[in-house]
Amino acid sequence: MLELIILWAYMAVLNTCIGMGVLHLVYKLTGRKTKAPEIMDSLLAGVVTIIAYAQAFSIFGKVGALAHLLMLLAGVVSVIACRSTFLNMIKKWKKVLFSWEGAVYLLFVIMTAYCASRGIQHTDTGIYHAQAIRWYEEYGLVKGLGNLQLHHAYNSASLAYAAIFSMKWLVGQSLHPTSGFLQAVLCVWALYGLKDFFKHENHAADGCRLAILLHALVYAESIMSPATDHTTMLLALWVMTRWAQIACEETYPEKTDRYALLCVAIVCITTCKLSAGLMVILVIYPAVYLLKGKEWKKIGVYLTLGILCLIPFLVRNYLISGWLIYPFAAVDLFSVDWKIPVNYLEVDSAQIKVYGRNVYDVTKVNDPVSAWFPVWWEAKDSYEKMLLTANLLAVPMGLLAVFYKLLKKKEIRWDLVLLGAAAFACLVGWFLLAPFIRYGLAFLLVFPLLVLGCWLKKMQNGPVRIISGFGCAAIFLSLCMYWDYYVLKDVVWVKQHLTDPCYIKQQDYDQVEVGTIQMDSLTVYYPINSDNMSYHDFPATAYKMFGERCEMRGDSIEDGFRAKG
Repeated sequence: MLELIILWAYMAVLNTCIGMGVLHLVYKLTGRKTKAPEIMDSLLAGVVTIIAYAQAFSIFGKVGALAHLLMLLAGVVSVIACRSTFLNMIKKWKKVLFSWEGAVYLLFVIMTAYCASRGIQHTDTGIYHAQAIRWYEEYGLVKGLGNLQLHHAYNSASLAYAAIFSMKWLVGQSLHPTSGFLQAVLCVWALYGLKDFFKHENHAADGCRLAILLHALVYAESIMSPATDHTTMLLALWVMTRWAQIACEETYPEKTDRYALLCVAIVCITTCKLSAGLMVILVIYPAVYLLKGKEWKKIGVYLTLGILCLIPFLVRNYLISGWLIYPFAAVDLFSVDWKIPVNYLEVDSAQIKVYGRNVYDVTKVNDPVSAWFPVWWEAKDSYEKMLLTANLLAVPMGLLAVFYKLLKKKEIRWDLVLLGAAAFACLVGWFLLAPFIRYGLAFLLVFPLLVLGCWLKKMQNGPVRIISGFGCAAIFLSLCMYWDYYVLKDVVWVKQHLTDPCYIKQQDYDQVEVGTIQMDSLTVYYPINSDNMSYHDFPATAYKMFGERCEMRGDSIEDGFRAKG
């Protein structure tokens, strides 16, 4: 726990410094004359930059001491180059941190560190997250790694971020601080924004801030895991909240540049998990204004930044799986010996969909919604059904808000409308492809709370006020069961783990009983009694079948793997 708090402080400073340097460079390239970047913008830019950097570095070598020290050097150079901005940030935040308000934020950080230092390992962390991080640490990548276990071909960029801050080379244990770090940062930021709730004219951003806090409640007991779902959803919450904040507080053209940079972050989020890809709808807003203003230089810079985030991800996809985007067979560009066979890909893709629908039979992957929806709905607990109900109620309420303003000829904030549309589009994509709650939790929380926040303002008496009042009450009450369930669950969990010996060091990855497969001169491990392979036995596959149907491409592990036959 103490170890995590120290590491988080280091991560906060380093990410902010690197992001600050990147933003100053972007401002210079675009000719943008503006005030110094805010700390949360710098921090987000740092996270995005480091994720792209760690992925790119892994193509050439292991993500260990050298990769980390080069990143640290970049942070030092940024501070020297932008020292006045850095000193101003320190002055601003020192007043906040060393106050009673800062004590509240520190309490939330300590609470998050308590949860992130112990607890439950996310299911997929045992199956492949931990092993993927170790591949980053030991080799960076090897060709055809997806043949050893298909899950590695998902190639989530969030695991690159986890690997570069695992600090195994320094402390001897592979730490997993990134999910907790992002949650602690966002909770503090949400609280900082909510303290002025009654001063805000529009509460759309406040709704998003509440979504952050509710997300923290949901994942308190598993935030220890470097799960790809955690990182993706937290970064999505970050971007959507910042977008709503800009929409409520800033004016064009200042907001256009900020939105464009948030769209670059969306590209990064998509490399963490493809399910967040429909957030790219938000690019419409800055694109319209930049094209209208014929700001070709800015367009070129922002497109280049997005491409730089995307290229390492695509290159790793090719090297790990032989596919440009896995598991999508429609984009079939390469013919290499380490390519995952298309029939393996199709089964894997089908399993993702049917498991999300609670059907578990890949032969039913093409069944219509009417066939699988009743099964999926019945499998949901009552509090999950209420969360889904809140989203259904938010659809007519959101449309009513837009039509009401059109009718009254009031100003419509189209950037907020677009944010709601993007969140809803992500929900539709989530529902049709793989409707696990955890795959779309950020959007399931933001959409109803964003709509609720837009309605929370003074209105004249009339039918619209009555309808909106009942609608808002219905959304709120539907959400109440969801957060009530997790508040009680978290209180019980905290009591159960008070005696865990994790107040100094973070709980290590699980230890499991393993068997072995001999692959030429290489010994490959697999779990005997479960699919939880975890971290320690390496190299490994979570399923014996995967190991038995692949082979080495050469004499050493660096040559990679390919499917037999």
